[in-house]
Amino acid sequence: MTNERQVILDKVNKLISKRTEEIKSKLPYYIHEIDDGLIFRYFTDWSDCEHNGDIKYRKIINKEDNKDITIFYYLPKGVRFELDKRSYIHCLSCLSGKMEINCNNKKYLISGFDKICLDTNEFEGTIIEDTYIVTTNKKYINNRINY
Repeated sequence: MTNERQVILDKVNKLISKRTEEIKSKLPYYIHEIDDGLIFRYFTDWSDCEHNGDIKYRKIINKEDNKDITIFYYLPKGVRFELDKRSYIHCLSCLSGKMEINCNNKKYLISGFDKICLDTNEFEGTIIEDTYIVTTNKKYINNRINY
């Protein structure tokens, strides 16, 4: 490729990148990239976490078991949550993203399609990438459900 063509190609690529960023800046709220593509998320019917308004969540209602607490979360990159007791979380299933959890002096790196059930409901962590998780308070002991 000649020098002139390379210069023209570089200019075209810069213009495409610039225009892409301009278009993205006009879209509402959040754009997330996951393994399957882009998600445009508006969070209109989501609740804000009381400790951090950037964390969004939706409670999933079990019509047959009101003790079952299942919550779908969006956790943005960079969020850190402190050591605290969370009686409504025992198992975490990561749908997309990456996070690190510290629990009982052990570190767990959780990414897309990983699931972990913790021995305690006291933990802390850091969100490494924009992350979607589903949590439940159910704990299975000897094939019996405990809450």
